[in-house]
Amino acid sequence: MKRVLVVDDDPGIRAVITNTLNREFEVTTATNGREALDILNRDNKFACVLLDLQMPEMDGGSVFRSMQQSRALVDIPVIVLTGVDEIRTQAEALHAGVMTYFRKPFSPSQLRSIVLAVTRNR
Repeated sequence: MKRVLVVDDDPGIRAVITNTLNREFEVTTATNGREALDILNRDNKFACVLLDLQMPEMDGGSVFRSMQQSRALVDIPVIVLTGVDEIRTQAEALHAGVMTYFRKPFSPSQLRSIVLAVTRNR
């Protein structure tokens, strides 16, 4: 079973994503960016990372930049999930190399379809 890492400080969002994806994926969760990097540095065998941008301790942008600087993590696709509704933020994220940018609130079925598409060849 393919594995995904869900990184979000909101327990409700983590629960919705886990319930949406747990039939097709083994879902691991992290509550902040620092915890996510600890998980990824111990085990980088994830098909993708779903990453919130605004979190305490370490934000999603910092996590993504750290992943891009690591040979072991650079090839893991990242899907940004955020409540930030700025075109500039979206453009910057996509330009930096995230696979796609998904705004909260989101449709669980759309999210499932996107994760399945992103991880199809992983």
